Amino acid sequence: MALSASIRRISVPADLNLDNSSVFLRAGQQIIATGKAVELSASGPNRIGDLASAWQQLISETEIIDDTGLSGTGLIALTSITFSASSSAKSVVYVPQITRVYRDGIGFEVVVDSAAPVEQATIVPTGKFADGDQSKAQFVEGIEKALIAIQSTELEKVVLGRDLVMPTESRPDLAIPLERFHAKYPQCWTYLIGDVFGASPELLLRATNGEVSARVLAGTAGRGTDPDVDRAIAEGLIHSQKNRHEHDYAVQSMVSQLGPFCDWVEADAEPFSLALPDLWHLATDVRGTLKATSSLLDVIAKLHPTAAVAGTPRGLAKDLILELEPFDRAGYAGPVGWLSSDGGGELAIALRGGVIEENQIRAIAGCGIVAESDPVAELAETELKFRAVRYAFDQSL
Repeated sequence: MALSASIRRISVPADLNLDNSSVFLRAGQQIIATGKAVELSASGPNRIGDLASAWQQLISETEIIDDTGLSGTGLIALTSITFSASSSAKSVVYVPQITRVYRDGIGFEVVVDSAAPVEQATIVPTGKFADGDQSKAQFVEGIEKALIAIQSTELEKVVLGRDLVMPTESRPDLAIPLERFHAKYPQCWTYLIGDVFGASPELLLRATNGEVSARVLAGTAGRGTDPDVDRAIAEGLIHSQKNRHEHDYAVQSMVSQLGPFCDWVEADAEPFSLALPDLWHLATDVRGTLKATSSLLDVIAKLHPTAAVAGTPRGLAKDLILELEPFDRAGYAGPVGWLSSDGGGELAIALRGGVIEENQIRAIAGCGIVAESDPVAELAETELKFRAVRYAFDQSL
């Protein structure tokens, strides 16, 4: 499908209007889009490779008129990829009709010629989240089964999730929850792309001028209300055998999988404690240089799912997730973000949020289970992680 895209400079507004928008927001960068000029979709084991090929074909057929004189512009697409190849949901790459990009006080707008209708959402979600398809007791039982598998098989780590649901009458307008996510978690990636939403603390991969970077998160502790206690919690997280064990798996997995696509890859020697309003996370930054033959989606196809959201070994972990989770993650814990025709892009892992379904919103939170895990403590960790989505939807908080 041949497209024509015009790019022009625009001023940065004082306030962000997120009504009926797809968004990808973080600190100094905001991407706000409306409508869909064209959507590419795929499913199954080769869904990411199929989308990569279709996206490159679309770029080759698009006329791009850019008079901005800015670097880092181009045709912009948004993408959400399912966690599992067996998901009933589609993985998508779509080009919005209008995309506004604001970076460090500079703005540009990409307008694509298209007669496609703009999808409107009119219902503002109200109500409370309640237990979904998996109760707290069932989640604890699933962890116990996972620990048996870790003791009796080659499985070293598995990431298990539980869900909450909120009924809706039609597709909801998430402008208010998105604004609350972004205001409280400005250093996270607030997103609504396709049917997934949230405020993720975890960058899966960023590509800029051939350079790639990632931030691996694994290992969690709740924040303390007293400053001295809070610092002690952060220090304790660094020295926790269970959390370091879980974190090391995730970092080693990222480095080994990036290697074939890069001329060089390096990770920080030691993790650091990353502070979010509700949680501490163990974090490690990874960086490298892409080979000329590698694209961002090529690398994502290899990386996903990472050990941080699936486990180690990957195949055994994915099989156990399908066995123990009674719901479809859809795009939750999958790559979510944006792509540019110049080869750049930024994809987070869709965490701290959930999925818009036909008649409900499903929120999901997960934990990494390793040999040292305690089921009751892991259940408590999911409650900490659900704080973000509860805050976003409950204006009384």
